[in-house]
Amino acid sequence: MRTATAYIDPHPPLPRMFFAQTIPLAGQAVSPAAAAPAAAPAKHFIIGDIGKVVAKAPEDWSNILVHAVGFIAVAYVAGWLADKVLRWISTKFGRSPIAEAAVAAAGKALPLILPAYTLLFLIRSNAPYLAHAGWLDFTVIAGAFLCSLAHTTAVFHLVAIPIAWGQKIADRSDNKLDDILVPMFATVIRITVVLVGAFKAISIIDPKSSDAILGLLAGAVVGLAFASQDTIKNVFGAVMLIVDQPFTLGDVINIGSHEGKVESLGLRSTTIMMLDGQRLAIPNGDLATRPIVNLTRRDFIRAQDLVHLEANTPAEKVKEAADLIRGLLAGHEGSQPSHPPLVHVLEYGEWAVNIRLMYWYFPAQAAKQLEFNQQLLLRISEKLQQAGIRVASQGTPQNR
Repeated sequence: MRTATAYIDPHPPLPRMFFAQTIPLAGQAVSPAAAAPAAAPAKHFIIGDIGKVVAKAPEDWSNILVHAVGFIAVAYVAGWLADKVLRWISTKFGRSPIAEAAVAAAGKALPLILPAYTLLFLIRSNAPYLAHAGWLDFTVIAGAFLCSLAHTTAVFHLVAIPIAWGQKIADRSDNKLDDILVPMFATVIRITVVLVGAFKAISIIDPKSSDAILGLLAGAVVGLAFASQDTIKNVFGAVMLIVDQPFTLGDVINIGSHEGKVESLGLRSTTIMMLDGQRLAIPNGDLATRPIVNLTRRDFIRAQDLVHLEANTPAEKVKEAADLIRGLLAGHEGSQPSHPPLVHVLEYGEWAVNIRLMYWYFPAQAAKQLEFNQQLLLRISEKLQQAGIRVASQGTPQNR
């Protein structure tokens, strides 16, 4: 009567972390208790089910190693050459930035993708020999890890495609804030790709460690959120300013206490060149909650002035002065029929008779409007002197 003996692998396996938790090495004896239904077969992309691998002793390890190194080297050189060729081809798509980014990104990904997949095919073809040596689990994990890194790198480069698409849309927009929005989102997307790729690679090596790292990251995020509330507020303020677009770069804005030209918009603050030449950095969280008056985007400029006549000016002279001013404003430079000028006797004060004039200047070009307003006041003064109408010796400056 023969007694059944189990085959014992003379080469003990390396410590197992991922695939070894689900199945034993090929060729090892398995007890019925160990082969419980909960132990699912370990399958991997390209390599397949390593639980079905039958261990086999190689004839010559040196020959296998030389071929493996040669195939990987050839794959790397092929990827490097493809990268050079595709980058050159991408320069021919000058009129299509999206196609240019896609071809260039594919070229950048190939030097890592080709060697990684070559390694997986080598592991598959040499799986019996690796199982015989007890290295199958280790090589599978290493191959999966390197392939995961290659995938992350490829996605990192392929992000250039949606970025090019977003930049194309931003170039068509007149708002310069769109040019800032694209690189900001590009940075966020690339950081996300790196973090997700790193977590995926760690989970291949040891799922338990990845869970612990995920818990630590969650705790760190909560701690950072409490410690940097002002920073987060400013970042969200920047996003709101870019989405709402109350101004763009180069616009002159008034925020109540300050007025000036918008020079830059960052994640933390917005820089304004004030009228006196000083640069003011305002936190985005504060700026997003303030009333913002955009002086550049207005369609017209409304100007208002007071002309002060002596308090004892006769009524007919007051009427004559109002008619003179009204005549000077009729069809004035920058006028529109929809906004006719207004001239009225405002009040009889203690020391002067006040005549208010109001007009609208199209388009809203401050320099031209100021020049016109200067000429208007000089002509009003000249006409009043010719008519013998005296201007009050005391008064208030023009009110805008």
